[in-house]
Amino acid sequence: MFRSFILLLILSFLVSCNEKKETDEFTGLWLVKKVKVGKEEMTPNARWMNFKEDSTQISGNGWLQHSYGTWSLKDNRLKISNKNGVTDVAEPFKVELKENKMLWERKEEGQDVTVYLERINKIPSSEGNKLLGLWELKSKKIDSVDSKKLVNPKSTLYLRWDNIYVIENSLKNKKYGVYKIHGHKPELQMVNYGETPKFKFYKFTVEKDKLTLRSTDNKEELSYVRVHQFLQ
Repeated sequence: MFRSFILLLILSFLVSCNEKKETDEFTGLWLVKKVKVGKEEMTPNARWMNFKEDSTQISGNGWLQHSYGTWSLKDNRLKISNKNGVTDVAEPFKVELKENKMLWERKEEGQDVTVYLERINKIPSSEGNKLLGLWELKSKKIDSVDSKKLVNPKSTLYLRWDNIYVIENSLKNKKYGVYKIHGHKPELQMVNYGETPKFKFYKFTVEKDKLTLRSTDNKEELSYVRVHQFLQ
């Protein structure tokens, strides 16, 4: 009887150690490198997840945290619950850990879903985060024709943290609107306030202090440089 008790105690200890090792390897900050749903492959924009030792988790894209909740991992089966999100009714993920890389697999609505993650040390910035701030317009091309003469040399574009944009020139004319960054590609979507709102879509590139916006219909190209003072 005593030996059976000791054996049971040892087995319980070993199981506890294995579970602790499993969670120790899992906790921390992870970057979602790509997601495959069936034959479709997507690359999220700086999507990260932080699994904490107290079984809570937070996640976001770039500098924006948008989800929080809890997690549980047992026998390599992961279940995530977001307190501010939609209930996950799919089966738990099967988790495979190898050094600083992790793989999640499960079925969702009959399709195979695979998530590829990589351990990171700090929350990543997204391409959209690089757009924040004040930009001075240097050139404007319409249908590949340079139209510098039409550009006010003091025209600026201010992309605020609250997704409001302000276009201003030296005549103190201001135009306001809202903007959005596409979740899976470098695309800036803008719509102005007023009686005649117009949607505009731009592909963007940021290289150090230079910003280039190219309309998705390839009819317009805007070149900016970062500045740190508003128009005087």
